[in-house]
Amino acid sequence: MTSESPASSPEHRQPPPGAPVALSAQTGWHRLHPLSPVVSAGPRLAALVVVLLGFAVAQQRTAGSDLITDGVVIVIALAGGFIRWLVTRWQVADGVLRVDTGLVRRDSRRFPLSQVQAIDVVQTGIARVLGLAELRLRVAGGDASRGGRLACLRRADAEVLREQLLALARTARASASRSEVSGTDAADANATALSERAASAQSAVAWPPTASGSVTATAPAATPERVLFRVHPGRLAGGLLFSHVGVIALVAIGVLVAISAIWGEKAAVASFVSVGLGAILGIWRQFNSEFGTSVTIAPDGLRLKSGLIQVAAETIRPGRIQAVRLVEPLVWRAFGWCRLEIDVAGPRQREENHAEGHRLRGLIPVGTRAEADHMLSELLTNRPVPSLPAPAPARWKAPLKYHFLAWNGDARYVVASGGRVCRKTTWVPLEKVQSIRWLQGPVQRGFGLATVHLDVAGRRVTASIEDRATAEADAILARLPAVARAARLRHR
Repeated sequence: MTSESPASSPEHRQPPPGAPVALSAQTGWHRLHPLSPVVSAGPRLAALVVVLLGFAVAQQRTAGSDLITDGVVIVIALAGGFIRWLVTRWQVADGVLRVDTGLVRRDSRRFPLSQVQAIDVVQTGIARVLGLAELRLRVAGGDASRGGRLACLRRADAEVLREQLLALARTARASASRSEVSGTDAADANATALSERAASAQSAVAWPPTASGSVTATAPAATPERVLFRVHPGRLAGGLLFSHVGVIALVAIGVLVAISAIWGEKAAVASFVSVGLGAILGIWRQFNSEFGTSVTIAPDGLRLKSGLIQVAAETIRPGRIQAVRLVEPLVWRAFGWCRLEIDVAGPRQREENHAEGHRLRGLIPVGTRAEADHMLSELLTNRPVPSLPAPAPARWKAPLKYHFLAWNGDARYVVASGGRVCRKTTWVPLEKVQSIRWLQGPVQRGFGLATVHLDVAGRRVTASIEDRATAEADAILARLPAVARAARLRHR
C-alpha cells in the first residue's frame, strides 16, 4: 500500500514504509494495491482472450500480424487498468471517506461515515489467488451501483481497515445523535464540534497496518463472535438438486437422453439443450454464491460469509432487516429441510447478476427446521405462529393454497403463510411497515373474500394476509395502522 502526498511540506511528506499512518487530513492520500488492475481487468481480459481465440479458430489463423494485433489489444486493456489505478486515490478525513478517480473526467466521491450501514469484504476468484480483497460501503439512501468501493487491498489490510472504519462510523453516528438531542444552540454546537474532534482523534486508525496486521491500540477491542449457522455442503447440493431449477435440469437431461437413445433426432435434442444449460447454469450460480455460508452474531450485527470462487463477507445491522421468510419446498419437507431468508432495506445491486439481485439473502440456504428455529429466535423475539386459518370459502377460491393460508399477529409482528406447493411463512416487524393495502379481486368479491398486504422498505417481501372474509379484512385494515404506529414509537 503506497500513499501520495498532496503537498511537499514536512507534515505532508510520505512516511517510511511500514510505519503506521493516521487516516486524517494531515496524512495525504493513499493508493490501492498495485495488482488491483489485474483484478479489475481480469473478467474482461478473460472474455477478450476467449473472443480472440474464437476468431483465431474460426479463421484458422496461426501466426503473423494477427497474433501481434491480438497482443496489442490485450496490452491496451491492461494499460487502461493501470491508468485507472494510477489516477485512483482514497483518503479518510473529517469523518468522510473520499475516493477520487478519473483521468479525463474526474470523479470525486464523498461517503460520510455517519451514514454507513455496513462494510462488506468481497473476494473474486482472481483476488483470492493474489491475496487481495475489495471493500464495499453500504450507505443509507445511496445507490448500490455507486456505492463506496476500494478495490483492491491486501486481504489482511482490508479486514483491519474495515474494523477501523466501522469504529469511526459508530463514533460519527453517536456524535450526530448527541447533536440532535442538544439542539441548535451555538454553544452546544461548539461543544459538539469539540467532542467530535476529540472522538475522531481517539478513534483514529493507523494505515498502513502494523507489521503483525493487527489493529493498533487506538482501535476498539475486538469482542468474540458467536456462530449461529454453517451450511452443510452435501445438504446444499442436495437442496439445489431438488429445487425447482434442479428438477427442470433433471427433466431436460432425461429428455435429451431419451430422445438420443430412442429416436436419435438431433433437431429435437437441440431444442432441449438451451433449457438444460440454462438450468444447470442457474444451479451453479446459486451453489457458487451460497457455498460455505456461515452466519455469526457480532456487536455490529449479523455477519454473513459465503462463496466458492467469489467470497463475500457482509454485515447486516439489526435495524436493516425488514422481513424474515421461511421457505419449505415440497420435496424438502420430506427431508425436514427449509430455507430462511431476510429482506434488507436498501437498493438492489445493479452490477450483480440479475437473478442474484432479485433473490433474498439466504441466512440458511438449506438447513433443518431446528436450525431455522434457532435462527428465528435470534432474529425475532416471541414470534407469533400463523394459527388463524382461512375461512371455508377460500377452499373454493384457492384449493391448492387453502391448507397453507393462515396468519396471526401481536404488538410487534405480523406473520402470514401461503403457497401452493412450496409453503412460505413471512414475519414482518410492525415498526417496519410502510403501507397497508386492502385488495379484492373479482373472484374474491364473488366469494366474499379480501386480501391485506403489508409493504416494507425492502420491496421484495410483502406479508400478504390472503383470502380473509371481507369483515375480517376490514377489521385488520382498521386495527393495524394504530398498532404499527405504536410499534414505531416504542423503537424510536
